[in-house]
Amino acid sequence: MRYRWLPIAGALFLVIAMTIQFFVAYKWEERRVLEHIDYEMQLAQKDFILEIFDIQDAGEEMQDYVESHFGFPEKILRETFITLKRKPDILSCYVSFRSGFYHENDYWYCPCAYRSGDSIITMLYGDDEHDYFQAKWYQGALTSDMNGYWSPSYRDEDFAEPICTHSVRVDYNDSLACVIGLDFSLKWINTMLEEIKPFDDAYCILYSTDGSLMLKSKNMGERTTLDADNMIIQSMMLSPMDMRLEIGVPDSHVWRSVRNSSIITLLVLLIGLGVAGILIRRLWSDQEAYARVETENRLMEQELQIASGIQRGILKSRDECRQASADGDIEVQAVLEPMREVGGDLYDFYRKGEDLYFIIGDVSGKSVPAAMFMSATVNLFRSAVQRLRSPKVIMEEMNSVLSENNPSMMFVTAFIGRLHIPTGLLLYCNAGHLSPQVVSEHAAEHVRGLDLIPNIPMGYDGTFRFEEQGTMLGEGDSIVLYTDGITEARNARREMLGLARWRDIIGRQPDTILCYELQEEVKSFMVDTVPTDDITLMIIRKTGGVEPVAMQVENKMDQWPALRAAVHEYGLCMGIEKRALKKLELALEEAVVNIVHYSHATEIGLSVESLKHERVNGLLLKLSDDGIAFDPTAQASADTEKVVAERQIGGLGITLLKQIADDLQYRRTEDGHNELIIIKNC
Repeated sequence: MRYRWLPIAGALFLVIAMTIQFFVAYKWEERRVLEHIDYEMQLAQKDFILEIFDIQDAGEEMQDYVESHFGFPEKILRETFITLKRKPDILSCYVSFRSGFYHENDYWYCPCAYRSGDSIITMLYGDDEHDYFQAKWYQGALTSDMNGYWSPSYRDEDFAEPICTHSVRVDYNDSLACVIGLDFSLKWINTMLEEIKPFDDAYCILYSTDGSLMLKSKNMGERTTLDADNMIIQSMMLSPMDMRLEIGVPDSHVWRSVRNSSIITLLVLLIGLGVAGILIRRLWSDQEAYARVETENRLMEQELQIASGIQRGILKSRDECRQASADGDIEVQAVLEPMREVGGDLYDFYRKGEDLYFIIGDVSGKSVPAAMFMSATVNLFRSAVQRLRSPKVIMEEMNSVLSENNPSMMFVTAFIGRLHIPTGLLLYCNAGHLSPQVVSEHAAEHVRGLDLIPNIPMGYDGTFRFEEQGTMLGEGDSIVLYTDGITEARNARREMLGLARWRDIIGRQPDTILCYELQEEVKSFMVDTVPTDDITLMIIRKTGGVEPVAMQVENKMDQWPALRAAVHEYGLCMGIEKRALKKLELALEEAVVNIVHYSHATEIGLSVESLKHERVNGLLLKLSDDGIAFDPTAQASADTEKVVAERQIGGLGITLLKQIADDLQYRRTEDGHNELIIIKNC
């Protein structure tokens, strides 16, 4: 009789448990659907931006070409054809010059190339029926910023699919010269809509900027809108053209998942009630199994200790740090303290001649999987630096390998740098890692964080293209690299150390910063608390002086890439804007071409150094050769206002030099060398 209430109590327990489970399961499934939609929308935005950036790059390349070939209209027409050959998504390319730019009597002059079937047709565009001066893309480019004008999507009578137009203006002598227009297809969006559907029963719709329907997923049939009463709907504006993307998932999808999980839960509860008695009865008999588990745990701890020793053996030791610093021109220090027996933080460095390559990183997750991913990352770095020079290329190769066969989607944030020790030029590439701190006794800001393009961590997308940056280290400057186990360390009041406190700790150190001292400062902040993450530090200090870049090459055009690389890396580290740096390289190439073809020299010399005065911060390039005396600055510049047939031969190279350089000087040395000095302010 005393057990008669047990069935009723069991039934009430099942009702209450199932009610709670149903409510929790519905909310969890609804949130999962929303998160999945948000994730796919972010991927769509990323793919959309990458495609748009590809079109924008084509516009910038065409703009650079037109600016340097105003005197060759026939080449501009050819370049429109080449642009279409190189960019399959571009349907037409045209360069619409202002009235009278080449001939006073020409009202329209527009070299154009467009696709017709599988062919590309070139022509001169513009007449009374096709007055491009009144077109929206032409007017939009006149009032837009340097990024150009992006038209809303529209349908054109010449093309079957929806298109958009990107246009950008080109100036000559501070006034409008022409407008470059690129019509590009939106056919690729059809594929994108099918790929981003988070579930088979989901729907995707794309609206234009004016709210009209553009494209929809195939499973929508005749539908033109989503039913907000019966669906979970999310929307996002796709920049820069502000098209609206909507994704809808039917409520039935959520109910179906909840129903299935509820049935499973009910079966589990019924089975659980049945076996509860059996488990209680077997409780005493499990003591032997418990003892066996304890033994297995001890064995596992021993294996983790062995794995920890192997992992520490992968990392550079103090002796290897001293060996890298043996020449006295740099000092390298590093320390890693894992939270557990094995961790996911990493660091490494490799000295190759006058270059020091280094990496610091943090793998997602902890324990053995993170340690394995960490070991793979270090080994990939050591392999790449043996063959490659650029931190960007090194990171892209590592990312490609790490992204393959990565079902658990582990990733690693990393910072890779290459320090050219004599000149202090530091090229680096970042993959979602924390900004290193640069300490300089001679700068106005004693401790400063490096400017970083965040990029994405390695391991997500093997096709991602990283961006490279640069800075300069002076004599006595140090760069402090670290992981988030430092900035996210907490004290007994649960306060995080944070970046501000961390920079203050670094700033209080003496001239020679020591890893050990910084580590002790962090530990003193964490007193009476247990570390929640690995603590990793690496410090690189330039102890030697700063030398200018100097190189001597044969008087051959195939030596130009080496000269260009030296100027590009120095300009990048000096902070010269990329567009200005590209023009400077183009001007330098013109000067090298003249030396190679006309000077009869045997070799070419190049030196690059920075100019830093009270009101001047710039780049000084000195180009020398042992050829016949020739003063390019004394030559007449080409009159680009004249038509091509009326101009004198030559002069375009020196015209370009004079336009780009802030100062241009020539002298003939006593030992019979030509010296051309080019100064470009930052």
